[in-house]
Amino acid sequence: MSKAINFFKGLAAKYQNLGFKAKKKIKFVIGRIALYYVLIELAFLFVLPFVYMLSTSCMSSDDYLDPTIQYIPSAIQWSNFTKAWEALNYPSAFFQTMFTSLASAVLQTVFCALAGYALGRYKTKWRNILFVLTILVLLIPPQTTILSAYGMFVKMKMINTVLPIVLPCLFGLGLRGALFVMIYMYFFQRIPDAMDDAARIDGAGPARVFFQIMLPLVRSAMIITFIFSFVWHWNDNNETTTYMYHSSVMTLQPRLQNISQYYSELLGLQDSVTAQDKALTEPMLFAGCMLVMIPVLIVYVIGQKKLVAGIERMGVIE
Repeated sequence: MSKAINFFKGLAAKYQNLGFKAKKKIKFVIGRIALYYVLIELAFLFVLPFVYMLSTSCMSSDDYLDPTIQYIPSAIQWSNFTKAWEALNYPSAFFQTMFTSLASAVLQTVFCALAGYALGRYKTKWRNILFVLTILVLLIPPQTTILSAYGMFVKMKMINTVLPIVLPCLFGLGLRGALFVMIYMYFFQRIPDAMDDAARIDGAGPARVFFQIMLPLVRSAMIITFIFSFVWHWNDNNETTTYMYHSSVMTLQPRLQNISQYYSELLGLQDSVTAQDKALTEPMLFAGCMLVMIPVLIVYVIGQKKLVAGIERMGVIE
């Protein structure tokens, strides 16, 4: 113990004798080591569930029940993916999910920009009231309004169609629409007033000022809104299960719940599912999760640079 204390005392004495630049470099290196340690730990927490999902989706039922096998299966079972593909009815569900997510993302990108532009650039007596209403829409949980919204769409005969999800996006609402409106408002407020004043002096009308002058200046906000809206609608399991519960229009997320039931009935398993019975369907369930995640991962890989650049440039206009 005394040797260790003397060792650290010697290091402290050497550090005191160093110059200013050497001390600054040592502090920088220690700070970097601590930063990378924290980032690696956080990355591990986020990556570990994905690794577990991927390894389980490639396991056989025997590997899943074997406690000695954790992440590396004895043999890759590609049949899990083909069975999950069949249980999900993947081509039809993929098209339905892609259409719903893409249409909602495009509409929110455009119409939330209109609402954010109005809040950010026009100074009227109703501006503060509209801003408070936008905050309320953002803060109120959607589960509290789901019953009234469902009753409204039933009367309009829109249940089991994409309209209950897509139609609110036309009014700057939809899934987390208020958040996108506030993002646009933040960007538009940081554009100098001289930009649209010069356009109006040249004879440009309100529509031309918005589409030709203002909208190109907030490309970063458009990218952020489109990617987040697409991913959130793709992963949504609340509105889709409420409004689109028929098998012909059901999206991928709700169908994941049916994989275990689908193969349990196909294999003739009883209602009281044992661990052995669960092992027959659990790897296929994780394989289905992987199939659902692949499009989102592709969108992220394609748009990650622009997304990061847009967040870094929050409010900075070229």
